[in-house]
Amino acid sequence: MFSLLHARRSLVLGIAALGILFVVVPALAQNSEPDQPASLPSAPSATGYGAASNPVGHSLTLTLTFAERARIYRRSVFSLDSIIEPAVGAGVGQAYNYPPQWHQGAEGYGKRFGSALAQCTIANTIRFGFAAVDGEDPRYFLSANRGVWPRLKHAAVSAMVSHTASGRQIPAFSHFVGDYGSAFISNAWYPDSRATAGDAAIRGTTMLGASVGFNVVREFFPRFLRHDTK
Repeated sequence: MFSLLHARRSLVLGIAALGILFVVVPALAQNSEPDQPASLPSAPSATGYGAASNPVGHSLTLTLTFAERARIYRRSVFSLDSIIEPAVGAGVGQAYNYPPQWHQGAEGYGKRFGSALAQCTIANTIRFGFAAVDGEDPRYFLSANRGVWPRLKHAAVSAMVSHTASGRQIPAFSHFVGDYGSAFISNAWYPDSRATAGDAAIRGTTMLGASVGFNVVREFFPRFLRHDTK
């Protein structure tokens, strides 16, 4: 009885979260066009580093080659960043004892870390492939604004909106497909009671929300998380 109620609750919450995203994201895409500065800086480098000299607020004309995309993907999978993000996620799961079947202690944390690492790697792989198809730029551009609130807003919007080579901004489909796709794939190793569609939807939404937090770190501490900073 409890598991049935949990499954229904998870499904309802998951559907609600997805509904909110589909309503909010188009609005963000329409309202997130940056003001054009009087003097435009040069286009960002192909490797995506040295972000401080390439803030958002200018037309983007650089098209990433497949090799450049592969380089960014490789850094997203084989770098310190790829360890920090799942380590933080595993710590949160440990604090909330999620899922409870993995228990506590070093063994429990190891299971949660392995799960988070696998999910992040799958998500980054899906994002890489999807962005290469629809032309999304996978890097993070620093805001041209210096105020705290505008930069926080920019970090949040950047998790939902992507740039293209033409300078347009579109919903970050690669983020959505990667985060939710990896969450549903992770049902393969989660305990049965936490492997429902609703649970996967919640994990995907949590992962998307966590990307906002990491964008804030990239925005205010760009040298800390660098693998995809523009």
